[in-house]
Amino acid sequence: MAPAGHVSASSWVMVLAPPSASGPGCPWYALGELGPPNIKWCEERLCAWVNEPANAWSNLAFVIVALMIHPLVRRGGLQSRTLRRFAPTVALVGVGSFVFHASNTYVTQLFDFLGMYLFCGMLLGINSARLGWLAPTRVSAAVLGGALALTAFTAVVVRWGAPIQLIVLGLIIGIIVSETLCQRRAQPRPEIRWFGVAVTLLGAALVCSLLDATRRWCVPEDHLLQGHAAWHVLSAASLLAAFIHYRQFDRALAE
Repeated sequence: MAPAGHVSASSWVMVLAPPSASGPGCPWYALGELGPPNIKWCEERLCAWVNEPANAWSNLAFVIVALMIHPLVRRGGLQSRTLRRFAPTVALVGVGSFVFHASNTYVTQLFDFLGMYLFCGMLLGINSARLGWLAPTRVSAAVLGGALALTAFTAVVVRWGAPIQLIVLGLIIGIIVSETLCQRRAQPRPEIRWFGVAVTLLGAALVCSLLDATRRWCVPEDHLLQGHAAWHVLSAASLLAAFIHYRQFDRALAE
């Protein structure tokens, strides 16, 4: 039988990984008693308030991107409330991921996933409005309701050992497929270059995260650079490219 926390080269996740570096003396121990996350990334966990420094602090990239998007929204005079929420949603993704990687508990992992569900849902909502499947006035409510429902679902199925990271992958695939449908139906076709940049960056981010999860890129004692930390930085850059792409639909999305 493999030891607790073991991962094979072909495994995507580490199920029931320990929540912190040691026992009751560590800052997040009490919250960790409610359960561990479903994954253990390569970085060695420290008995500290930030127990995965590289994976946690790399989420500042999302905050930086949010701060870059905010003035673009103001200077562009965007009318769509959905697009005006782009920056705070990106920031929430970063905050949720930071808290998770600082603590590595079941509860904070759900907060991390809520941020990702809100962002992915926002892009799916935008594309649904462009396709006429959803009125622009209903996008925000649909995104919030869908993210909360998915988070509740995740809270249950992760206890059964479900690979919840695949839910996010499914949402990303949904964004790409719905964008492809939008491109085919629109006349004239909108500019697609920045969406391509976003997908390329996200693909590179996914490779880095997979290399970390499978331990092909793994130096546990390195608290400056980790494969999953590179996922955060590249993903944040991808979200900036996504904003540049989606802002061209402001008039169509105005509520």
